[in-house]
Amino acid sequence: MKKETVDNILAIGTDLVLKKGYNNLGILEVLETAKIPKGSFYYYFKSKEDFGIQLIKYYSEHSLKILNSYLKDTSKNPRERLLSFFNDMKNVYSDKGFKEGCLLGNCSLELSDVSESFSTVISSELDKWQFCFEDCIIEGQNTGVISADKSSVDMSNFILSGWEGAILRMKSSKNNDAIEVFIQYVSKYIL
Repeated sequence: MKKETVDNILAIGTDLVLKKGYNNLGILEVLETAKIPKGSFYYYFKSKEDFGIQLIKYYSEHSLKILNSYLKDTSKNPRERLLSFFNDMKNVYSDKGFKEGCLLGNCSLELSDVSESFSTVISSELDKWQFCFEDCIIEGQNTGVISADKSSVDMSNFILSGWEGAILRMKSSKNNDAIEVFIQYVSKYIL
């Protein structure tokens, strides 16, 4: 029961942080939205920072499931998997009015300089995403559908960094131009 309640609070918190940012979100708003008594927050979380760290891990875990559903889809070759993920996510962000973006990217900007704990957990979660890209790239290099003349580590690092940057540009410009350029260049010059 406690895990279900924590997951519910984290799901609601994730949605609110994506819309408002971590620093603009009060714990009371999360608890009221989750219909949890005000005094019980510390039963579930040690502090607001603990809540934030758990929220980042929760978001990343769920996002990794989505990412892996693309990158491990054997009905497509690895190059198609990568491009399909980026194109489909472009449409998701467009459908949301270019407002939310990626919680890891958002929190990286907002929280990495606030505390070592935030910086460490965000970096660790982004590393997990990079490893997923790298595994798919290695498979593509081994099968000949992705260029093998570049390091899979460097390619996955570049792709993740470029993707996160394109999402940030999308949020500020309120259009898909940066993501479309990212996909075009990854397709033509990287993969």
